[in-house]
Order: sequence, then structure tokens, then C-alpha cells
Amino acid sequence: MSLLRLDLADFRNFELVKIDSLANGFNFFYGQNASGKTSLLEAIYYLSRGKSFRSSSASHIIHHSAEKFSIFAHLQAKSQQMVPVGVERQRNGDTRVRILGEDSHSFTELVELIPSLLINSSSFSLLDAGPIFRRKYLDWCAFYLLNDFLRIWKMHERALKQRNAALREHQSKKEIDAWTHELVKCAMDLDELRRDVVAQLMPFLQSALAELIEVPDLDLSYYPGWDETQSYQQAMSQFASKDLYAGYTQLGPHRADFKISIGKTPVKDILSRGQQKLFICAMIVAQGAMLQKCVNRRSIYLIDDLPSELDSQSRSHLMELLARQNAQVFVTAVEREALAGSCRIPMKMFHVEHSSVKEEKLTRIAGVMNSE
Repeated sequence: MSLLRLDLADFRNFELVKIDSLANGFNFFYGQNASGKTSLLEAIYYLSRGKSFRSSSASHIIHHSAEKFSIFAHLQAKSQQMVPVGVERQRNGDTRVRILGEDSHSFTELVELIPSLLINSSSFSLLDAGPIFRRKYLDWCAFYLLNDFLRIWKMHERALKQRNAALREHQSKKEIDAWTHELVKCAMDLDELRRDVVAQLMPFLQSALAELIEVPDLDLSYYPGWDETQSYQQAMSQFASKDLYAGYTQLGPHRADFKISIGKTPVKDILSRGQQKLFICAMIVAQGAMLQKCVNRRSIYLIDDLPSELDSQSRSHLMELLARQNAQVFVTAVEREALAGSCRIPMKMFHVEHSSVKEEKLTRIAGVMNSE
């Protein structure tokens, strides 16, 4: 899917904006801080994920003078069919999702339609924050690549929630054992799917790294959430009394992680900030490359503040890598030159100012994009 039109109403500082000429390839947004550039990426992200990457509160996203925001878009399928989609969110939390003119009961159908990948300042969490961010990274891949993943993940979450409730409420051993049995079964299935994703992902990560940054002796090791010298059933039996005392399940896929090291040292302790940014970009580009190769689908990339921590050469390498992936990309920066000088590929340029978005006409001169 490609996003060819975007309409926003009362989203952040945009009372009303319509962009009906988005490029199937690169779309660059530039303008001063607080002009609304990041809000445009946030709106696309919300449409594709059902949540914001900036705030968990709808009241912070809805324009101060309104009671709801709406996002409307036209998607272009591989068949060239135009697919109208939209989402509306009220201050009280009520949400309405529309696809092809029909109401959808959940965001899942919309999320399935629009794979999106975000690169921003929070992306450093992949390397320097807790394992939840790396689990989400793997689970994004699994969601789009493996048909059974969502069903198994939901079953695991339900069994985990129920077992934790039984532990917390000191229910009978029979009740706890019943949920333990259910959890073990779901956990083993979920673990198998994640291992499959890690194995498939590694060649794409190595390929992306080779394009962006040299990382010798790279090691990516998967940790399932318990000591692998034991089966999960054995580990759960050993921790049964500890879980009962703690009131929650301490081992399992909800504690899974994968460690990224150079030799035996974590990547974040060796690479500079700029090198970490390139490494993270390679990780995220690898997700999109795997999606395209394995299931013939393209992801939409959202890159906020492209120049941050990246010099012009690194920016060019990243843009060229995405261009070879034939991806649709949305990029922001304060200075127009930081975008125009990043690559020599067809693109559209938009100036964001005072909560308005204006397209600039571009011409190609000596391989460089210039505005008329």
C-alpha cells in the first residue's frame, strides 16, 4: 500500500489540512520547529498503528478548540485500486475506523493494511532501553510475516493475565496449575514464532549494515525469557513458589529479549551516537526489506528529523538504500537543504509553516533537486 492523499481535521495544530499529491516514493517536509512537521508523521503513524508515538492521551492530540480529530487517507493497492480509509477519535476515547466506506470493529484491519516503520529520537530505545522495545521490534515482523502470530500472541497474553490474577488472589493450586498449563502451551508456540523471525531477520540486518556501517564480529543472541538449559515447563515448576510469593509470573516470553553485541560487548557501549543511529536505521530498514522479500509488501517509512546525528554522506546512503527498496518514505527536517542534498532521487518537497502544508515544484539540474 502507498499513501497518496492525507486529510487532517483538528489534529494537533492542524485545524484542516489536505495533501492530495503525495509521492509514491519520497516525501520531504521541512519547516521551523513547532510548525507541524512531526505532527504529519504522527498522523500517518496513528492511522497505521492506532496510537501516537508522542502521547497516550487523546486530549493532547485533539486541537484545543475541537472535541475530536479525524484522519482520512487514500491508499493505493498493488492492483492500483484506491482504498479510502479513515479514523476519528473523540475526547472521551470513542474511536471510529472506516475502510472502503464501511465501519471496522477494531484497528487491527487497518494496521494490517498499512505497515509502517518509524525512525526518530525514541528509536535509540532499541539499543539502550529495556527488552520491551526489542520484543516489539520482533513482534512487528512476526505480525506481518506469520499468519498465526496474532492469534497465538493474544492467547498468550490472556493466559498470562489469568495466571497472574490467580497468583495475586492466592487462588487454589488447581486453578493456578490450569492456567500454568495453558500458559506453557501458548508460550512455547510464541517462542517458536519469535525464533523463526530472528533466523529470517539476520541476513537482512547484515545486508543493511553492510550498506550503512561496518560492524565486525556482530552477535545477535535471542533470550526466550527463561534459562534455556531447561524446558519452559521445568523452569515454571522450579519458580512456582517464587511466583506465588511475588504474585506474578517471572519467566516466559513476556521477558524475552535479544542481545546485540560486538564480540561480547553491547553495541551501545562501543558505537558513537551517530554510529548507533546508523545501526538503528539498519535494524529498521531490515524489517522493511524482510517484509518486501518474504511477503511482497512495502512498508511506509516515517523518519523524523533526518539530519539528527547523521552527516550528509550517511543521510545519502540511507536514502539510497530506501530507494532501492522502492519504499514510500516521509521525512522531516528544519532546513530544506538537509533534505534536498540527501539524495539524487525523485521526490516531492513540502513546506510546513503556520499549520499549513504547501508543495514546492521541483526540477532536476545536474542531478540535484531544486525548487522553482
